[in-house]
Amino acid sequence: MAGEQEQPPWKKTYFFKPNYVLPVIMEKHNIETKVKNFEVRDDDVFLVTFPKAGTNWTLEIIDAIQHIENIDILKERSLMEKVPLIELGPSTHPDLTSEGFTGIPSNVDAYLNVTSSPRRIPTHLLPEDCPTQMLVKKPKTILVDRNPKDCLISLYNWHLSVALLEPTTWEDIFAKYMKGHTIYGDYCEFTKKWSKYKNEPWLLWIRYEDMKKDHKGSVRKIAEFMGKSLTDAQLDEVCRVTHFLYMKKANETIKGRETLLRPEGVWQRKGVSGGWKNTFTVAQSEMFDRDYDEKMKGYEHLKYKF
Repeated sequence: MAGEQEQPPWKKTYFFKPNYVLPVIMEKHNIETKVKNFEVRDDDVFLVTFPKAGTNWTLEIIDAIQHIENIDILKERSLMEKVPLIELGPSTHPDLTSEGFTGIPSNVDAYLNVTSSPRRIPTHLLPEDCPTQMLVKKPKTILVDRNPKDCLISLYNWHLSVALLEPTTWEDIFAKYMKGHTIYGDYCEFTKKWSKYKNEPWLLWIRYEDMKKDHKGSVRKIAEFMGKSLTDAQLDEVCRVTHFLYMKKANETIKGRETLLRPEGVWQRKGVSGGWKNTFTVAQSEMFDRDYDEKMKGYEHLKYKF
């Protein structure tokens, strides 16, 4: 095990801690100091997700709700501004600078300079790596959960699309996932650790699949949780601009696309549930299920039925 951890599983990754891999655009010292000591405001809105669990979509919903009176402002945001993870940057890692990625800023520093409120702050981090004040002040926090098999399929395609990540094969990323060596570590550990707060009044736990089944109802639930009262017309407008096909088309020409994505890359791919069935072999699915069942013992109430 120690030998495996000496070498990162991907060219542009490192072990933040044992069996917990981060891309080099996340800087260890920055997370352990500035992110941990980040001054949280009472009216901040945090979004917590495991990678590829619906982060982009939910942020678009939160943004649209917050800016319902001037929703066109959302069109002005670049691709990098769409998902400003608090743990992102700064990075001058040679794997990035050699490919032309220079001056990746520290998002936590950027948040400190935001004077308007409320701030919406996304993260993929475990509770113990989030700002200490987050679990003390308990600002409104939305956690989106998703079928882990679909998360893995989406992560695989993300590696093929995003220039900051190393291309891979399905067989390779599946093998690394089974070791817990995909970015941000193990899905089950993430889910179990955050489940400690699942029933807290300051946290809204919602499933991606439920958002797909009832888009409008989910938008209403998120708005109400955020303390925003939307008229029927406003609710319809949020649903319109956060429909998958609308977002996919809008992001085809968005500013910053050519920097973040490979020429053939896509920001939004399909946005479906159950797509894993088209890629997993029977043997892979059975192996995944055994691992999932073992890791989720005692947490059966959180499990997905495949």
